[in-house]
Amino acid sequence: MTGGTHVSRRPQLQQSDPRFGNERFRRVRDDLLPILSGIDGFVSYYSAYDRSRGTVTSVSVYETKEAAEESNRLAVDWGAKNLAITGTVHPTTWAGEVLVAVEGLPKG
Repeated sequence: MTGGTHVSRRPQLQQSDPRFGNERFRRVRDDLLPILSGIDGFVSYYSAYDRSRGTVTSVSVYETKEAAEESNRLAVDWGAKNLAITGTVHPTTWAGEVLVAVEGLPKG
């Protein structure tokens, strides 16, 4: 990553509702990711699930802060319309500049 790269972060509380299983993850992959990756300056997207805490943290990487902030706005709006029934809550979002990044470690 080069200087000026920005990230958006969206921690989400997942309430355990067995009726939905992996449905919320399928919805994100199939419906939300095309929206986020369509934002100018999109670099990458990551999502991590902590089963012991019932939380998901999503990180999107963009070339500009404005794009990162737009991804937060779109993701929160999309989540409110598409994930509320599954018990997903979006408590906080933020966007900031990447200060340190490693894309691959040297072997040896």
